[in-house]
Amino acid sequence: MVQEWQEIKKKIQKTLSKGQYDLWVSTIDPLSIEGGCLVLGCRNRFHIEWVREKLERKLLEIAEKQLPQVRRLEYQIVRENQLELEKIEEEKDGPKQISFHDLIKRSGPAFNPRFTFDQFVVGNCNHFAYAASMAMATSRQQYHQSLYLLADTGLGKSHLSHAVGNLFLQQKPDLRVQYVTAEQFANEMIFSLKHGSIEAFKNKFRKGCDVLLLEKVEFLSGKEKVQSELVYTLDELMDRGKKVLCTGNAYPKDIPKLSIELQSRLSGILMTPIEHPDFRTRIEIIKRKAKTENVRLPMEVVEFLAERISGDIRQIESCLVGMMAKSNILGIPISMQLAQEVTQTMLNHLPKITVEHIQKIICASFQISMEELKSSIRKKEIAMARKIGMYLSRQYTTESLVAIGKSFNRSHSSVLYAVNGLSKQIEEKNNKMKRQVEYISRRLETSCLTV
Repeated sequence: MVQEWQEIKKKIQKTLSKGQYDLWVSTIDPLSIEGGCLVLGCRNRFHIEWVREKLERKLLEIAEKQLPQVRRLEYQIVRENQLELEKIEEEKDGPKQISFHDLIKRSGPAFNPRFTFDQFVVGNCNHFAYAASMAMATSRQQYHQSLYLLADTGLGKSHLSHAVGNLFLQQKPDLRVQYVTAEQFANEMIFSLKHGSIEAFKNKFRKGCDVLLLEKVEFLSGKEKVQSELVYTLDELMDRGKKVLCTGNAYPKDIPKLSIELQSRLSGILMTPIEHPDFRTRIEIIKRKAKTENVRLPMEVVEFLAERISGDIRQIESCLVGMMAKSNILGIPISMQLAQEVTQTMLNHLPKITVEHIQKIICASFQISMEELKSSIRKKEIAMARKIGMYLSRQYTTESLVAIGKSFNRSHSSVLYAVNGLSKQIEEKNNKMKRQVEYISRRLETSCLTV
């Protein structure tokens, strides 16, 4: 396994700068493999989040070629002193070659140990989701067999998912808990079909599962065969009284190209929305994060950050990391001046929404190509995507009608007609259209904040 991992690192190194590789990749250690999942050890939760957001797709693609058994990645926090102890033990016993099969020894998913109910900051924005998740994990209410956590990126869906998994395994270590993202579920299914092991895949998620935690349902948009398999899986789990927790960034009925059958199953689950944290909750989040990192923050700094950063929780964490790094490197205490400098830098570097950015989000949401979006095709779905794209370009950018029209290969009068027409539909409370525009707007804003 050591040799295979070194090959994976060599290949990923070619795609990164030296600084990125040294900081983020060279410090990753392979821990184990179980059930097609390669578990990687990272230094802290920020390390994990960076790898997940910036590198996971590329890393998984390379890992699958070097280790055909691997179909998904998971992460655990591993302290440096823990790794040092392992190295000392190895030196005592002498060098030895570790085979691929030696690593297949863990059981159960790799939950983040820091994502617990105790560490979750509860406010008006998330109280219902917290209470419902806790009730599900403690089996206090029969109707909490299934939950759907609904929220934008960075508001705590994954934290609650991991908290549920952690608590289940703490109470019942032998419980069969399956934690996957919708993308991982799809990849496993495709892998099983290619290798003639689809029955093993079905048994894993249907008969070999007591709790299914499925994240990012919106990924299944347009993937009909995977949606169909998930419907059968949900039916069997629910018929057998098993527990299911799903997460998504939109109501099932608002996710484009989701089958009626899957919409029906997911809509039948208890919906628990999570809103953006209010000022008071942001204060508590900042205080909790600072305490976790053993950092002392003056109250004026806490209030300043809560007032200045009103986005998702990851923005708050990013700002805290920036202040801690600058404080440590320069050897200065965290002060209002430092907080102002770091937040100003961070907010100034948020990418601006452009027409091109909007077009990419539109194409991803409607599962169409850029060529189709800009073409003269009048097919209903493509025409609707085009109209929403022009409308959002007018709402989110300062581009003129002429410039927007040029980007869509349309005249300025066509853009004006589309914008006015869509505005009228929304004002007339066309619920389906309004929900669709709101869904794409959320995707647009979220993608901008998490770049």
